[in-house]
Amino acid sequence: MSPAEAPITVQNRTILLVGQPNAGKTSLYNLLTGSRFKTVNYPGATVEYSVGTARKDLGLDVSIIDTPGIISLVPRSQDERVALSTLTETARIVEGSQGADLVVVAVDASQPQRHLVLVRQLQRAGARLVVALTMPDLAEKLGKPIDPGALSNYLNCPVVAVQGRTGLGLDALAQTIREDLLLGIAPATIELPEHVSQEQIGADFAWAEKIATAATRLQAGSARSPWSAGIDRVILHPMAGLLIFAALMTALFWSVFAAAAPFMDAVDGFFKAASTWCGAHLPDVWWAHLLADGVVAGGGSVLVFVPQIAILFLAMGLLEDSGYLARGAVLVDRPLSWLGLNGKSFVPMLSGYACAIPAAMAARTIPGRRERLLTLLMIPVMSCSARLPVWGLLLSFLVPANKSWIGGLAMTAIYLGSLVLASLVAVIGGKILRIEPSTSGFQIELPAWRLPVPRVILSSTWQRTKAYVTRAGGTILAISILFWFLMNMPSADHSFAETLGRLLSPLLAPMGLDWRVGMALIAAFAAREVFVASLAVVYAVQGGDEAVGGIVEAMRHATFDGTTTPVFTVATCVGIILFFIVSLQCLTTVAVMRREAGSWKFAAGQLAGLTTAGYVLAVIAVQTLRFFGIQ
Repeated sequence: MSPAEAPITVQNRTILLVGQPNAGKTSLYNLLTGSRFKTVNYPGATVEYSVGTARKDLGLDVSIIDTPGIISLVPRSQDERVALSTLTETARIVEGSQGADLVVVAVDASQPQRHLVLVRQLQRAGARLVVALTMPDLAEKLGKPIDPGALSNYLNCPVVAVQGRTGLGLDALAQTIREDLLLGIAPATIELPEHVSQEQIGADFAWAEKIATAATRLQAGSARSPWSAGIDRVILHPMAGLLIFAALMTALFWSVFAAAAPFMDAVDGFFKAASTWCGAHLPDVWWAHLLADGVVAGGGSVLVFVPQIAILFLAMGLLEDSGYLARGAVLVDRPLSWLGLNGKSFVPMLSGYACAIPAAMAARTIPGRRERLLTLLMIPVMSCSARLPVWGLLLSFLVPANKSWIGGLAMTAIYLGSLVLASLVAVIGGKILRIEPSTSGFQIELPAWRLPVPRVILSSTWQRTKAYVTRAGGTILAISILFWFLMNMPSADHSFAETLGRLLSPLLAPMGLDWRVGMALIAAFAAREVFVASLAVVYAVQGGDEAVGGIVEAMRHATFDGTTTPVFTVATCVGIILFFIVSLQCLTTVAVMRREAGSWKFAAGQLAGLTTAGYVLAVIAVQTLRFFGIQ
């Protein structure tokens, strides 16, 4: 396109993306901004607004705000309050903005009757609207395609069909937005209702039904494809569904250990070569030892587990994009009800396997305060990706290298064990929290089954893995360097770390650990994966010349000072695993828990309670195993 043909660029305007859960709103945000935020196939997955800038090639130099999914303009949960606040407080969110110049409403074309209710409410509130008709391909397959032109006439606002997964229709949407903004109309004042009566809601649904029917070009087809209904009959079966769910979760956790092994070996080989190069080419001075034993050994010992983390993100992305995640919530609703929770807790809990921070934020979608706090209590006990380096190291120590299937089963047992322990935390927490349960119950609309798009899944996996490395890398490097200085100053024989560690020895003895491991446990409160990096710094001087193999070999030869008693045994490794499952919250998680619960008392009590519980469980496990002759 020549400069003369280029569209006029709209500048200094603000657009809000609004829609009901699962409407495809975040996919639109990704397309309009070029962002790579993940799209979770579950109601309320976007729990905070995101601000981005439109892609320049669309001719829109505007700010775009992505909001959480909302059912109506009367909020029921915290994430809906966040979404509604953006409608009236846009000027506060975007510097220089005078308010929302335009509201783009995502409407699922395959189920317009429900989604058009929100359009009706927004129009009544005074918002200037453009309707983005998402998932038109699904409506076509169902034999009920929507005519955008007809719908536009009925709604008296622009309507554009857009496929969020492929980008088809995006240029037309951008042109419609551009033309509307070029009218130069001042931002509308949006007045939210304090209450919507049941009569009004009923009238809105009747109106939406009438409009959707009038704008639908009926074709031969059914409201639900036979193959989709057949799959759901199996997937949602009370018995078969739970067995399939258990098999999928087992395969997911097993693959984290077994399938990642070849990639881990490649990364491990790289850091072994780096360590060998340092030893051969660097002089025998303190900074060379810092580089080899602090930076290479410390950082490499964690980065070698990135393939496991990537596979975890990949597997979770497949569950999200296919539509299975919402069905998993339905399946576990009844078991969760025994804990005083419901299916809405499922996604935050499952997200906890990736990272506790977004998982805690996802708990905002839970309307009941008691259920939300119980979910927050459980999330730190779910085995997050930051613990993967710890599991990988300990299982490498315990499991023979030629029997990776045992390691896969052990990894599965760790994850399932964390789920059991998290459930116990919920039961105990339910006794402590003096809050009445919610009476809202659990309702969910199942999204259509869809084949995951490889480009979307791989991009999401890459971005989430890169975010993990970026977030953890700086912390790991800083603590590795600090730990090296503590271990070597004022001298390697009488270091600051040894002095502090020996003060903790009486507390560590019941767990069967020495002061070196104790110092690594303390460092892990900054970030869980730092435990591995700290051990690398502690034991690298004992001859380990590769990222994981060197640490494992050093662990096999590690003994208590002045004795031949080994520090690492089956019993002590089991104790460390239990301690990490229950106790170790990184400090960032503690801060997020305070924010999400709205109380330092909750966050401090959670930290103290879980740390104590983890320590007690570890001591009991170690002493019990030793009682039965397992060292």
